[in-house]
Amino acid sequence: MAGPRDETVAALDDRTMATPRDRTVATPGNRTTATPRHGSGVGPRHRRLRPRPSDPAPVEEPGTGRAAKVLASVAANVTLLTALLYYYGLLRTQEFFAYFRVHYTLLGQTADEIFGRGVNGLLLPIAGAAIAGFLVLGLFRTLRHRLPAPRWEWLLRVATPVAAAGGFVLIGLTGPIALEPGLFRRFAGLPGVGLALGVILLASAWHRLGATTGDRRARLSVAEWVSAYVLVAFGLFWAVGDYAQATSLRSAYETAVALPSQPAATLYSAQSLNLAADGVREDVCAQPEGAYKFRYTGLKLLLQSGGQYVFLPDGWRRSRGTAFVVPRSDKLRLDFAPPKAVPAPAC
Repeated sequence: MAGPRDETVAALDDRTMATPRDRTVATPGNRTTATPRHGSGVGPRHRRLRPRPSDPAPVEEPGTGRAAKVLASVAANVTLLTALLYYYGLLRTQEFFAYFRVHYTLLGQTADEIFGRGVNGLLLPIAGAAIAGFLVLGLFRTLRHRLPAPRWEWLLRVATPVAAAGGFVLIGLTGPIALEPGLFRRFAGLPGVGLALGVILLASAWHRLGATTGDRRARLSVAEWVSAYVLVAFGLFWAVGDYAQATSLRSAYETAVALPSQPAATLYSAQSLNLAADGVREDVCAQPEGAYKFRYTGLKLLLQSGGQYVFLPDGWRRSRGTAFVVPRSDKLRLDFAPPKAVPAPAC
């Protein structure tokens, strides 16, 4: 009969001879426990360790990025609109006074006066463009919500190449018009508006093509968007320049025609101003103690700006008329009377 020592040795021999799959581990009390091979599907349950919580990613405030884009877009467009108003007002000032052969730099026009002319001249065109844009966007939104999805997608597929073709045509017409501006002289501002509209149509078609294919390379890059914006701005400045020239000449002509109906201006001066022109009369006042020794009649006040008076003779004509620029001074006095009023014989 084997003793305890022999049983222990036998158990150790069996553990040594066992294969890795069937290896047993001796335990007190002559009990053995099989250690299964990894991947056998049978084994003790392992408690899963929960991952260590990491710092939460910063949550971006909803709408912040979109609000920043909207503000940037509004700032860019307001800056462009301000530049267009000033540019139009400056060109209108130059062309208007050039009609009367007066250089605008002599008048010291302020920024408020220039902006005032810009707003006065571009108010109707800006309102018309805003109404047209509002109607187009409203039609776009209405069709998008009214039409079924397949019909809407079909409409976009058809409109994209049409917009691209229209953009190419409008941009292509820019060259001949730039070489021969007289072709569209009767339609002031139309060539510049056509260029801006053509760039918008072409950029929209290109953007739509990239969104449809899902290829990022087909979408407009930042540099391309900036180039498109610059071209649109160039077209608008071109249109504003042509429109300013046409409207300024028309306004100056209407002002010259309406001169006889303007109030008659009588200019008193302490010294002789030597204003000599057809219809302008110089009278020497007989009162030796009077502050003003000379009187000039037959004048019309065109403008007072920057410390300067601009006078025109009552019968001014562009072919032979003369304009007088008189510095504003305490030694001058102005009287105004109805257009056909007859001045007194003596001052």
